[in-house]
Amino acid sequence: YQMYEYVTRELPALIEAKFPVIAGLRSVSGHSMGGHGALICALKEPGMYRSVSAFAPICHPTVSGWGETCFSTYLGDDRNAWAAYDATELVRNGAAKLPILIDQGTHDEFLAEQLFPQDFLVVCLERDFPISLRMQEGYDHSYHFIGTFIGEHLAMHAKTLYEVL
Repeated sequence: YQMYEYVTRELPALIEAKFPVIAGLRSVSGHSMGGHGALICALKEPGMYRSVSAFAPICHPTVSGWGETCFSTYLGDDRNAWAAYDATELVRNGAAKLPILIDQGTHDEFLAEQLFPQDFLVVCLERDFPISLRMQEGYDHSYHFIGTFIGEHLAMHAKTLYEVL
């Protein structure tokens, strides 16, 4: 199963074939590992998505325990190959710019040792990326967190998509 191919090729084609959407006008979002996936899909596919948002994404997996475990299993021991699937490294290495919204709970149990949104923010600011990283006081990694802010993510995507019409 190839999740990257599914998200960037198969799912968009299916949506465009089955729903009344404007072909090619897309945004992407995700939570945690899915947030990581949303970020890398948007950063690796210039022009495919008009905006990207994420809730508590794994922003720098090449330096996190989760990322090291996954990447060594799926990509082998060559850490240079891992950079192609690390949002922080993609931005550092010249990914095309697009609007990014990230919400991160301050009480997320994975924040300090797995997620590293501050690394991503620093690189985005260095490259003048249009990023909004919002640290949400008191929120953890749960779906209640997502439910609280999903409307704002949808509104950001709607605004970004509407601007190109």
